[in-house]
Amino acid sequence: MLPETPTLVFTLPSIHDGLPLDCRVYHPKSLDPELLKNPQVQEELPTPLRLWRKHAAVVAHPYAPLGGCYNDPVVGIAARTLLDLGYLVMTFNFRGASGSAGRTSWTAKAERADYMSAVGFLSYYAHFLDPFGRSAPADNEATGETSTPDIPILIMAGYSYGSMVTTQLPSLPTILNKFDAPICLSHAAEIRLRAQHLAEGQNKILSRIRAAVITPQSGRSPRKSLGLRVGGEEEIRPSHEYKRGFSFDAEDKIRKGVADLMAKARKGNKRANSNNYTSTLHNGDQSRLGEQTRDEQHKQLPVHECLLPIPDRMPASPAYLLISPLQGPIKNLATMSFLAAFSPSSWKPSGRASSPKPDGPDPQGRDTESSVQSDGPVSDEAEDKLTRNPTLAVYGDRDVFVAARKIREWASRLDRVPGSKFRAHEVSGAGHFWNEGNVAYTMRDAVRTFGRELLEGTRSPTV
Repeated sequence: MLPETPTLVFTLPSIHDGLPLDCRVYHPKSLDPELLKNPQVQEELPTPLRLWRKHAAVVAHPYAPLGGCYNDPVVGIAARTLLDLGYLVMTFNFRGASGSAGRTSWTAKAERADYMSAVGFLSYYAHFLDPFGRSAPADNEATGETSTPDIPILIMAGYSYGSMVTTQLPSLPTILNKFDAPICLSHAAEIRLRAQHLAEGQNKILSRIRAAVITPQSGRSPRKSLGLRVGGEEEIRPSHEYKRGFSFDAEDKIRKGVADLMAKARKGNKRANSNNYTSTLHNGDQSRLGEQTRDEQHKQLPVHECLLPIPDRMPASPAYLLISPLQGPIKNLATMSFLAAFSPSSWKPSGRASSPKPDGPDPQGRDTESSVQSDGPVSDEAEDKLTRNPTLAVYGDRDVFVAARKIREWASRLDRVPGSKFRAHEVSGAGHFWNEGNVAYTMRDAVRTFGRELLEGTRSPTV
C-alpha cells in the first residue's frame, strides 16, 4: 500500500465546473528527505531511484457510488508499485467520492474532466519540481551523471471505473493544450499555478536539505543546519513529525501563493492591452486577488488575457495502464451511455462517434462543457491513443462484472491495429476485486514489469 503520509494533500478545481477534487501526491525515493540526509545510502540505490527524472503516474479509482475512492486497495497496489520504481505518483477522488464535493455524473463526462484536471496538474508539477537543478555543474559533479535529460514518462492509469474513464480520455497533447495558454482566472489557469506554487515550495525545502548535507555550515552539524520554517512550523522535529510538518500545505496558503503567481503573470504578460489590467494590481487590489469571487475578477480582466506558454517544458511520453477495464453492458450501465447510443445524434453510418471538435475556453475565460469531450461513445482519438502509445490492460478471467470473452475481443481488436503498442495480460483465477489467492501479486508483478520496461525503453512486443 501507499505510505500513510502523502507528500502533499490538496484540492484542485475541475476544469468541468470548478468543483474541488481531493488530491494526493507521493514523492519517490529520489525526493525523500530522509534519504537526502544520508547520501551514502542514496548512492547505493539504482539510478531510477537515486535521480529525479520527472517520471510520473496518476491512478484513478473505481465507481464512487459503490464506495470507490483513492483509498481503494487495488489503486494502492498499483500506485505503490509505480512509486517504488521511481515514479512520482498522484491519486485523486472523482467528484462524489469520499470527501470530494459533488456527485457522480450519469455520462462520465464530468469525470473525464476531473481526470484531465489531474493530468494537467501532474504534468506541470513534474515540470516545475526541480529542487537540485539537474543542469547545474555542482549537481552533475555530485551525481556523476550527465545533464542530458530523459524524456519524462507520464502513466495514466485506472482501475475498474477509473480505467473506463482513462480509455475515454483524449490524447495527452489534447489534454495539455487546455493548460498551455489558459485564460487567466480560468480553472485551467488555477490548476497550472497551483502546480507551480506547490512545486516551488518543495524545491526550496529539498534543495535546502541537500545543501545542508553537502556543504554544512562551519561549526554546525548537518542535522542542526536543517532548520527550515514553513508556515510557522518549529525548526527541529523528530523525523516523522518533521516530514509531516513540511508535507502539508494549507488551502489558504495555496490560494495566496496562486494569487501571487497570478499577479506576477499578469504583470509580465506582454499582450497589447496589458495596461488595462496591470493598473488593477495597485491601490491594494493585489492583496485581494485571493478573496475576490471569480466573477469579480473576470470584470477586471480583458477577455483575451492568458497565461503565457512555458517554452522549455519538455513534453512527456504518455503510457496507459488499465486494471480490470470495463467492456460490454457494464460499461454502458456505469455511464448510462446506452441512452446516448440510441439518441438521433448518434445515428452515424460509421457506427462510431466522430472526434470531438477542437475548441477552448469561452471568451469570458470559463471552461465550457464542449471543451472536454462528447457524451457519446469513445471517440477515435481516445481509443487510438491506446494503440499509438504503450498500454497494458490487466484483467482476470473470473471478473463478475465483465466476461473475459468481451475483454479478449476488445484486446484482440486493438492488438490487430498495425503498429499497435497495446498489450493485454489475462490473470487466471482473478476476479474484479483481485482478492482470490495470490492474484494481486500477479497483477502487481505485471504492473512492475510494465513500469520498468517504460523506464528502460525495453517494452516487450505486443502479445
